[in-house]
Amino acid sequence: MIEVDQLPAVKHGLWFYGGVTTCHVRIVRHHTLYGTGDADDPPELSADRETECYYILYDRPHAQPPWLDGGAALSLREAVFLAERKLGPVVSWAD
Repeated sequence: MIEVDQLPAVKHGLWFYGGVTTCHVRIVRHHTLYGTGDADDPPELSADRETECYYILYDRPHAQPPWLDGGAALSLREAVFLAERKLGPVVSWAD
């Protein structure tokens, strides 16, 4: 997902790792929803699809790689919901 990591954020903000350490969260828009690539999964899950989608990227202290995959959504609203569910109750969005 190196290509996705380099996309500009359509929404970004801060979340608190362990409730105290400030970390970043970004949502980026992309044109490909990546599949699992697993032959055991149904085709609609395993194959990549050309569609507008949103990826959630976040960081943690000392994490490698710097941006971790927070999942994907088909709308910005759904991506915000997924980010808040994954990262905790307090995400402070800048835009």
